[in-house]
Amino acid sequence: MRAKIALLVFFAACGSLHAGWELQKSVNVASSAAPVAHIQKTVANDHAVKLDIVLLDSKKHTLRVIDNAAGRDDLAGAMRGNDCLAGVNGGYFHPDRTPLGLVISDGQTLHGFERARLLSGILVVTRERIALLRAGEYKPGREIRQALQAGPFLVDRGKPVRGLNASARADRTVVLADNSGRCALLLCRSVTLAELGEILSNPRIVTELKVSRAMNQDGGSSSGLWVADEPAPFYRAELKTVRNYLAVVPRY
Repeated sequence: MRAKIALLVFFAACGSLHAGWELQKSVNVASSAAPVAHIQKTVANDHAVKLDIVLLDSKKHTLRVIDNAAGRDDLAGAMRGNDCLAGVNGGYFHPDRTPLGLVISDGQTLHGFERARLLSGILVVTRERIALLRAGEYKPGREIRQALQAGPFLVDRGKPVRGLNASARADRTVVLADNSGRCALLLCRSVTLAELGEILSNPRIVTELKVSRAMNQDGGSSSGLWVADEPAPFYRAELKTVRNYLAVVPRY
């Protein structure tokens, strides 16, 4: 009897894990001429959240960290100036524009690895793969072409991470990855970290890839998204100039 009750409690917990968040609408907003897929989703619980998701084709695309040390370029200018297909704001930085955590751009280390609770994850790009790693899983090597340390993790092993902030709603920028090397960039408005972990781990909402890991980037007024398209690019502008950008570029 106790075993049956335990099973019922277990299945009830599984069923309620994503309870409340429902997909209201999903639209492919990219034109036929767009070089990357761009999907907008609206989900709702006690309030509505709009997700802008840019999907990478692992055979055609990779990610590049673009430094903006002088602060001269906004996101749109950096993307156009570097012939990028899409991009978002990157990692955290100090008021004097010094980066927080590991930053590698085109094989050059611009800032070293740091240990901090906030900097719990690292995006790593080699010629063969794109991966989201826990900070403790990271091993430096000459094969690493791009890297960006940020956090916290929102999803790990397909499940929402426990203990995330559930009170402060803000704009968010996120990198998503599955277990087969596919990844996506995401921007959304007015959501807590805990809510976003629940949303992104829900397979009924993000159906385009099976999210295994999701890592938060710098957010709030830094959050921005630019996507190349015809006749005009899509641009949700950031409110302040940031230290670096994370761009989708062709894989050569």
